[in-house]
Amino acid sequence: MKSLDDLTAQCIRCGFCLESCPTFVLSGEETESPRGRIYLARSAAAGTINWQDAKPHLDTCLGCRACETACPSGVKYGEILEQSREIVEQSSPNLIKSKLIDVSTDAKKLKLSGLWPGKRMPGFASRLISSEAPEADIPRPVHRDFPPLINVPEVKEQVWLLEGCAMKVLFPSVHEATKRLLRRLGFQANPLPFECCGALHAHNGHLSEGTLMRSKLLSSLGDSKLVLNSAGCGSWIKEGGSNGVFDLSEFLVENGLIELLRQAQFKAKITYHDACHLAHGQGVREAPRQLLAAIPGAEVVSLPESDMCCGSAGVYNVLQPKRARALLNRKWKNIESTGAQIVVQGNPGCHAWIAQAAREHGGTVEVMHLAEVLEIALSN
Repeated sequence: MKSLDDLTAQCIRCGFCLESCPTFVLSGEETESPRGRIYLARSAAAGTINWQDAKPHLDTCLGCRACETACPSGVKYGEILEQSREIVEQSSPNLIKSKLIDVSTDAKKLKLSGLWPGKRMPGFASRLISSEAPEADIPRPVHRDFPPLINVPEVKEQVWLLEGCAMKVLFPSVHEATKRLLRRLGFQANPLPFECCGALHAHNGHLSEGTLMRSKLLSSLGDSKLVLNSAGCGSWIKEGGSNGVFDLSEFLVENGLIELLRQAQFKAKITYHDACHLAHGQGVREAPRQLLAAIPGAEVVSLPESDMCCGSAGVYNVLQPKRARALLNRKWKNIESTGAQIVVQGNPGCHAWIAQAAREHGGTVEVMHLAEVLEIALSN
C-alpha cells in the first residue's frame, strides 16, 4: 500500500474529476470535489492544516470512485480517502458511526433493527448521527418466490458465494436467484463462511480492521472461485489481489448464460443503474448490459447519468441525509424519464435506496437486482 504522501502527489490538479463528482455537481464548491479533498489531505498530512479542518469535507464524500474513472493520471482516490478517514478516526473516534457500522455489518443486529416500529429512523437518532432529520426508511427484508428448478446440468465445479450481511438480510431472493443461475450453468454455489468482508469498515475510517477482515476471507478461498452479487463487497475484495474473484455478471457472461437467455422470455421495459463500485471500482459495465440485452422480449433503454451515485453509498444516506436525498431525487428523475417499468442494479444499498424512491412515487417502477431479472426470465 502506497503512503498518503505518494498517493496525493499523483494528482496534477487538472480538474477532469470535477464534473464526475456528485457532491461537486450539487455544490459547485472546490472543497466538495476530489481535487479539493486531495489538496486538503495533502495539507493535513504535511501539517499545514489540522486534520479536523479537512474532516467535514472528507465526511461529505460518497466514496463513489467516479473521479477515478475520469482521472487521466490514475490517481487512487479511494485509497486516499480510506487512509485519510482512518487518520481522522484514530485522532477523534466517532463512536456513534462505529456503532452504525457494527449494526449494518452484523446480520443478526441488522435483522433486529428492522423490527423498530415506524417507517424511518427516529429523528433523535438521526440528529445524533448527522445533525439532520432522517431521510432513509428503516430497511425491511424483501422476498421473492421462484418455481422449482428443473432440467439443470450435472455439477461441474464448486464455487463460493459471499452471502454477506445486508444482502443476506434484506434481499435473500437475490442470493436464491444467484444460486439458481449458477446451477443452470453447472456450478454449485456454497455459502462462504464469512459474514462481512470489511468493505464498510474500510470506507468509513476503520481501514486496518477492514483490511484484516478481507485478508482472512481471501485466505479461506483455497483454489475455489468466489462469486459476488454485491458491488461494494466485490470491489473491496478484488482490491485485495485475488484473481479468483468475480462479479456475478462477468462470471455469467464468461460461462455461457447469454446462450441460455436466448431461450428465455421477459416482456418489460428495463433500464440499468450502474452501482458505483461495480462501474468505477471494478470497471464492470458491459456484462450486465449484455445479459439484459440477450433476453427476448425485454426492451432495454439507457438511463441518463446511469453511473452517477444514487446517494446510498453504504451508510451515507444515514450520515449525510440531505445530500443523499438530493442525489436520490436526481436519480429518480432520470429513471422516470426513461419510461421503464423496471430499474436493474447490482448492489443492496442502491436496491434499498432506489426502491424507497419507487415507493414514494407510487410503486409504478419496480427495482430489481440483475440476478432476479435473469432468473425470472429463465423461469418463464
